[in-house]
Amino acid sequence: MHPAHFFDEPLAQQILQISLSLCNESYLVGGSIRDILLGGRQISDLDIAVEGNGFEIAREVANRLTVKSSFVALDKDRRTGRIVVSEPTNMTVDISSFKGPGITQDLYHRDFTINSIAVHLWDIIGGRVSEAIIDPLGGREDLKRKIIRMSSSNSFTEDPLRMLRAFRFSSQLGFDICPEARLGIEKSATLIQNVSGERIRDELEIVFRSNRSAKIVEQMADTSLLWEIFPELRPSRGFEQNAFHHLDVWGHTVDALENLETIIDNLPVFLGLFSEKASNYICEQPVTGRSRQWLLKLAVLFHDSGKPFSLHVDENGRRRFIGHEKVSKTLFLVAGTRLKLGSRELSEVSSWIEGHMRPSILTLGNPSQRAIVRLVHRFGTHIMGLVILYLADLLAAKGPARDLSDLQRAKHGVRRVIELFLKEEETPIIPLLDGFDMMSEFGLEQGPHLGSIIRWLVTEQSLGLTRNREQAKEAIRRYLKQNPVTQKKERT
Repeated sequence: MHPAHFFDEPLAQQILQISLSLCNESYLVGGSIRDILLGGRQISDLDIAVEGNGFEIAREVANRLTVKSSFVALDKDRRTGRIVVSEPTNMTVDISSFKGPGITQDLYHRDFTINSIAVHLWDIIGGRVSEAIIDPLGGREDLKRKIIRMSSSNSFTEDPLRMLRAFRFSSQLGFDICPEARLGIEKSATLIQNVSGERIRDELEIVFRSNRSAKIVEQMADTSLLWEIFPELRPSRGFEQNAFHHLDVWGHTVDALENLETIIDNLPVFLGLFSEKASNYICEQPVTGRSRQWLLKLAVLFHDSGKPFSLHVDENGRRRFIGHEKVSKTLFLVAGTRLKLGSRELSEVSSWIEGHMRPSILTLGNPSQRAIVRLVHRFGTHIMGLVILYLADLLAAKGPARDLSDLQRAKHGVRRVIELFLKEEETPIIPLLDGFDMMSEFGLEQGPHLGSIIRWLVTEQSLGLTRNREQAKEAIRRYLKQNPVTQKKERT
């Protein structure tokens, strides 16, 4: 909701008035004040600092509200509670006790000057925001200058997550991190290891919502903060590639991330008629609150991370990275587990990383329909993300051995892949024979090979080569002659 009207709404008024009735010394602080001063930014979250016990006041406010809400115990020791309002609108309200004897001292203990601004709740209700601002650290001036400056020299040691928050605000607001804050991050970067994976994950996800996150990631690497969060990526910096690439592994990764953002911002250019479907796919949330866009960016970050660990130099001196995609997948799973990603997030990203070399068939002159069908069936619902990652990767490979006309062929091939996927998503192909048929008809043992055979059969059906059960049985007999290892041992 626009800040000019937010506090006129009945819900906001109710929250402020109940808070004041419980503690007269109550102030609106932080991001909502910042967004009011910036103008035009929507407000959905409030931070209130109180002289009393913020934990108990938050609990009581939640109890008294006449809308659907719940109380969340954020930190009882630090006397901080949260109110989550789900109806009539989504809103969170954090209420915390002063970090010091009064509001001024509290502001000195906050993260950045642009968030160390307060207004008494009575002045908010009375519409006197501009006239009643408490700003001992010059946050308003820093908002005008568009810089992110620490509220105190202890800012990062008090809460190391603030280092990542500095990049989050830079990403969200388009502000620059001042030199002193950058230096502070460099000196304190190792402290981020003391922060829980969940907190780091949530800040990173916000960074990756921006269409300029590639630049932010570069800056994080320059301060070493990125290497402390993802030590798996450090070896890629300065690691030489081969003639297909014009940059080292890390430079290629950043370039690919920037390309991904260009693709997302210009989907019709790359995907034509399928751009709307792709946009919906990217915006979907495999885990509530976290879209697939952030997962694609994680995949780009890690897609070549295994190259420093899989280098092979052949007899002609050519550098090759055989199996690097599998190593990259392993490195990602370690990092993703550390960040407490959901199982679906881990599955999607690891599938893209492990498979990111497979769409290279699309740079061929005219890949066969069988090749297209097999690619779609191999990756199923993950195929859309895979081909988007592939395009970003291909755009970042501009070495002398690369045929730059590959891009046009790849774009055409990607559209063929998406067209087939959407067609079969709308009308799924049901296998003419299932696993039980395979075991009873052909004496096969139970195991993962059955899935491979069924996927092969579905490919035959998609190509129109197998139309009924008898044809399917004959096709499987041919398959088993070529793949005898999948057959069950003969009975005695």
